[in-house]
Amino acid sequence: MNCMFYAHSTKNPDKSDWQYLNAHLKKVATLSQNFANDFNAGELAHTSGLLHDLGKYSPEFQQRLEGKKISVDHATAGAIEATRLFENDLKPAGILSAYLIAGHHGGLMNFGSPVEGLCKRLQEKNIPDYSAYL
Repeated sequence: MNCMFYAHSTKNPDKSDWQYLNAHLKKVATLSQNFANDFNAGELAHTSGLLHDLGKYSPEFQQRLEGKKISVDHATAGAIEATRLFENDLKPAGILSAYLIAGHHGGLMNFGSPVEGLCKRLQEKNIPDYSAYL
């Protein structure tokens, strides 16, 4: 199995200038924390930044970067993990983080219900396996 995971690709097929996923996640986390420190949410922003692209650890997303014409939901994985990470007393932080992550490309959505919105996405079972992040 390929141990190299990428966040972004270029037209260069040898991948020498592709951005590594772990470096991307750390950079986004640091930038997010720096912005959110101004309103005392730096720690939550940092964690959200680390989680925002977890779905890119799936083989399907890596194939997409290599040119396969497929659509891959890469944001729901991080939103789900945020709600798992912030359970019990921190549940509101997990939901806030899930909103940020799930909407980081398409915008914030309504919470909704089990058939629509963020609530539906958090219950999604048909997302590619992203467990390689572990």
